[in-house]
Amino acid sequence: MLKKGLKAVFLRECRQMMSRPLYIFGSIFVMAFCCLFYLSMLNEGVPQKLPVGIVDCDHTNISRMIKREVDAGQAVRVVAEYANYTEAREAMQRGEIYAFMYIPANLYSDLLSFKRPTITLYANSAYTLGGTLAYKQLMTMANLASGAVQREVMRGRGYRDYQIMPIIQPIVVDTHILGNPWVNYSVYLSTTILPGTLGLMVLLLSVFSLTHELKIQTAKGWLAAADNNMAVAIIGKMLPYTILFSIMGWAMNVVMFKVMHFPMSGSFIFLNVAMVAYIIAMQSVAVFVVELLPMPGVAISICSLYGTLCYTLSGFSYPVEAMLSPFQALTWLVPLRHYYMITIDQMLMGLPVTQSFFRFAILMAAVLITIPAAGRLRKAALNPDYIGE
Repeated sequence: MLKKGLKAVFLRECRQMMSRPLYIFGSIFVMAFCCLFYLSMLNEGVPQKLPVGIVDCDHTNISRMIKREVDAGQAVRVVAEYANYTEAREAMQRGEIYAFMYIPANLYSDLLSFKRPTITLYANSAYTLGGTLAYKQLMTMANLASGAVQREVMRGRGYRDYQIMPIIQPIVVDTHILGNPWVNYSVYLSTTILPGTLGLMVLLLSVFSLTHELKIQTAKGWLAAADNNMAVAIIGKMLPYTILFSIMGWAMNVVMFKVMHFPMSGSFIFLNVAMVAYIIAMQSVAVFVVELLPMPGVAISICSLYGTLCYTLSGFSYPVEAMLSPFQALTWLVPLRHYYMITIDQMLMGLPVTQSFFRFAILMAAVLITIPAAGRLRKAALNPDYIGE
């Protein structure tokens, strides 16, 4: 009987899905647009040729060499040379450049006199990524220029290169970036933003499919198709959307890890299994909200707010360890956080699948939250007036 009721509800929901193709194709279109937008916007991995400026008050070979070195890098591009600090500051405030380098007058003469001249860097931190990358590149070029000047002075004094380098750089730093040696920002951003967007679509469409039955007062027929078994009714109604969003999630992973060649040091298959668990967990949250508040407008508003907060509480944009203790506790209630940690374990760290079982178990355990309040949804299905209580 359970199998028969589950099949009846499943087929009933499939027919309703086909009668409302706008919502289904709308979800597919939203995810396709997001994938195209984010993956094409960050296709180079790191923003390049960010506009910066130079204020050269020295006009010597040294200052021109510094400007050429800055412009030769891939990260920034010198778009203008300003006559003074005021012009450069105003250009940066207008958003024409992200940063500028101020080369003081008498730079060359002060170097010859061993007076240690100061090169000043200014960056617009209002643009977090652009300002930070531009400042980092200018700082690197300034340090390299300082080292080059020291090398030329010491060469003039008769030192050999093997004697000069230990003085200029006594400690050599050998950097190894695990998992993402290209420092591709898309690897960090797209692998969380896109699942977060998918989770938001799961929440909204799940809430709509449940509350629509209550709104048009067809919930009695939905429950009757499940032989008055609330668990079968919920599973049968959610199953078509689980299949739909799982296919969308798998396609998204194939594009990122097979087409875009994002690093995958662990199990790609387990990551796709975790995607299904993540979708089920988000559906469970939607069901729980509808059970507590079986009112279409309120339930959709709460799920929209929750889905938006998932981005922050997942920890990919702001470290969970740096959050206040109450918010750290809330992250355990966010499925995106657990899927994000599984992605990090498998994509970048290459850990054994067993290391991610705990997070996977939490995602699957999310279905348990739908049990205590299932009676409220039954009352709302049998009694339309209960929605307003």
